[in-house]
Amino acid sequence: MIDQTNSNQTDFDNYTAPAVGCGQNNQISMDAVIEDLKERKRTVLSGGINCIPLPFKRFQAEIPGLEQEQYIILTASTKAGKTQLASYLLYSVLDYAYEHPDQCSVHIIYFNLEESQMRVKQRYISHLLYKLNGWRLSPRDLRSTSADYPLPDEALELLETEPYQERLRFFDEHVQFETEDTNPTGILRVCEDYAKTVGDYKSYKRRSRSSGQEVEVFQSYTPHDKNHYKFVLIDHIGLVDLERGMDLKRSMDKVSEYAIKYLRNRYKYNVIAVQQQAMESEGLEAIKQKKMMPAVATLGDTKYTARDCNYVLGLFDPSFFGLPSWLGYKIQDTDNTGLRSYGRFLYVLRGRDGEQGGVCPLFFDGAVCNFEELPRPDDVGAVTSYYTRVQDLKSYRQQKKLSTLTLLNFIKNITNTTKKQRKWLMK
Repeated sequence: MIDQTNSNQTDFDNYTAPAVGCGQNNQISMDAVIEDLKERKRTVLSGGINCIPLPFKRFQAEIPGLEQEQYIILTASTKAGKTQLASYLLYSVLDYAYEHPDQCSVHIIYFNLEESQMRVKQRYISHLLYKLNGWRLSPRDLRSTSADYPLPDEALELLETEPYQERLRFFDEHVQFETEDTNPTGILRVCEDYAKTVGDYKSYKRRSRSSGQEVEVFQSYTPHDKNHYKFVLIDHIGLVDLERGMDLKRSMDKVSEYAIKYLRNRYKYNVIAVQQQAMESEGLEAIKQKKMMPAVATLGDTKYTARDCNYVLGLFDPSFFGLPSWLGYKIQDTDNTGLRSYGRFLYVLRGRDGEQGGVCPLFFDGAVCNFEELPRPDDVGAVTSYYTRVQDLKSYRQQKKLSTLTLLNFIKNITNTTKKQRKWLMK
């Protein structure tokens, strides 16, 4: 049960967002629109960017990247990896900004409603160790959860090196965690406060016709740096604190309303909200009717968020439903090969600009929060290499067990040799 009387929470009864309107001389002429299009063309022709590219090359034909002024719903069934996909997109944004400081800068406001900040950062460290050095250590391994398999000193030494320290500092400097003001009005206020530190906000006063009181009317917002990308990540939207006088559905709808009216349209934020699929989409009836895939119609708690956003992206895990194959890829074949629980499929369920129906097949390594775009299913050799990779993938604990068994076998073999042979082996 969420406490609606929490004194740390703001609510719409005592907070008035500046009214939306044209303001004084705030009409945008067609000449200004065309000039903006020309400027965007000049930007890409001169080596700049108009979006932070998605890390999936072929899927860029569907969605080139994360633009400013977007609102994205990311949905999936329980434990399908939607939080990890949201995290991976966050990492990709950070990596791009770190590696291309001449093209863009970023700031991410992360409403981590489902996980603690500590766990989010542990997942990033797991991902970074894998990305930079191929170490496959899950967050559980990092925490030395098992006394038999403590975090290796070599990994800790790597984290102290400058290449890692630079990226870890970059993460801390550009990701702002928020867990206090997490009802709709609180989310809006936090994001407005940051936007006004990196842009010029103009408004004017006028008298309200209905109440007769003076109200603030929005006039314009101009970013100090047009290449500064502001992101809001809400994970997940069903865990927002309730606005006073509202139930969960209405509170989620209010977050969505604020996301488009103010955060996207006014302050040019890119908003990514994780939203659960309804539980009935995972039930036996859904399986019988072959309606297991995520859909707009089965968004959990409210479907109104889909009306507001630019994209609804759905992540699907065929292995959860015991499917032997999906879209030409083996999942769990009779010969015991396939992607198994490492296969995911990212669908464009709805696109404001007409893009929908596209799909991106993904290889998902949850231990290190890594997603890779799979080869086309007709590229048999390349796809088969992923099936082999699934069979070869071993956790850190399995690797340690194997190395221990190898050492024990080596010692056993030594004890069975002659003294002369042992002396030679130990050289």
